[in-house]
Amino acid sequence: MGLLKKLGLRDHSSPEVGSVPLPVVPEDGCAFECDTCTTRFPSTVKIERDDPLWGSVKPWRMHLLVATGKSDWTHGMEDEHGMSNTLAHWSPAAKDIGRVLVSNSSLDPPAGYFESTDVEKRATNLLILPSMIEATNVSVGVATEVADAISLLHAQSSTGEAPEIPSEILGATIRDRKHAAVILICSHRTRDKRCGVTAPLLKKELEFNLREHELYRDAGDDRPGGVPIFYVSHVGGHKYAGNVLIYRSNGDGIWMGRVEPKHCKAIVEETVLKGRVYPDYLRGAFKSEW
Repeated sequence: MGLLKKLGLRDHSSPEVGSVPLPVVPEDGCAFECDTCTTRFPSTVKIERDDPLWGSVKPWRMHLLVATGKSDWTHGMEDEHGMSNTLAHWSPAAKDIGRVLVSNSSLDPPAGYFESTDVEKRATNLLILPSMIEATNVSVGVATEVADAISLLHAQSSTGEAPEIPSEILGATIRDRKHAAVILICSHRTRDKRCGVTAPLLKKELEFNLREHELYRDAGDDRPGGVPIFYVSHVGGHKYAGNVLIYRSNGDGIWMGRVEPKHCKAIVEETVLKGRVYPDYLRGAFKSEW
């Protein structure tokens, strides 16, 4: 895990702290083992436990969320109409930015989105991570141009500079959301039932622990410095559910697998707040300056 030191992430298997497993909750709490208890996944959820997780995802540097207001989608991005289909085949203008993930998300689209029948004129919102730059009311016809422009802003922010964010690009409103972090959970049930089952349980536990620190932000809460949680479409590796991606405002990208509700307290208090990672649950990671 020497790479983690290169990334600047705090590795809990380092000599300074010893080999520390991801803490679980409750350790000595409720003795009941109910299948419906939110501190446990149902016994029907079968997770692959033997494969090494580190390196199970291709390196990536940017994540673009398409607001759909849903938690499940058609089988693949290519099956979605409009924005998702357009951006699934998009290549960013910032060529040195690295691999970009594009996901459908539960992020709320603008009012009237679901009533629109003209796919080419239907507008939605985009969120670029980890730079936290949002473009609202982006129409399908200009989606790639807007995505190119904000990918260039993202590339600038990843160098440690504070980009001058324009208020508008091709009719889309641009703003810095100023989130402390954003948490994503794969919930794509149509692709694999495991993510559809595990995601709501993880979201509930993560929300509870974020509220303990007054960090949780729901869709209508625009206060800066908080941590919203969004569902996302297929990210790969359903057998490693739950798949949880954490983007911190300092440029960290942390992708965890095999996450269970019992891990959520430590994930909030150690990973979200402090940037600490647990190698046994880490699929991939990056720092903005790396």
